[in-house]
Amino acid sequence: MAWVDVPGSGTPAIWQYDNAATAADTYTDANGTTASGIRSFTPPGGNTQQIYVKVRKKGETAERGELSKTYYDARI
Repeated sequence: MAWVDVPGSGTPAIWQYDNAATAADTYTDANGTTASGIRSFTPPGGNTQQIYVKVRKKGETAERGELSKTYYDARI
């Protein structure tokens, strides 16, 4: 497991995600597939969404749940 800075979350980065997170680290009924800590899914008639499934604020140990990769990628 490695905690990796979330690109687009600030300079320096505010958020980190666990790149070893699996589907077991997210909601049991979550849509899509999970690989390398990122869940991907496409809603009917929509665009593909990507979610970091296990995140924390940089410098902290408390996990904060999920964060939209799609949103932060758009900020780069």
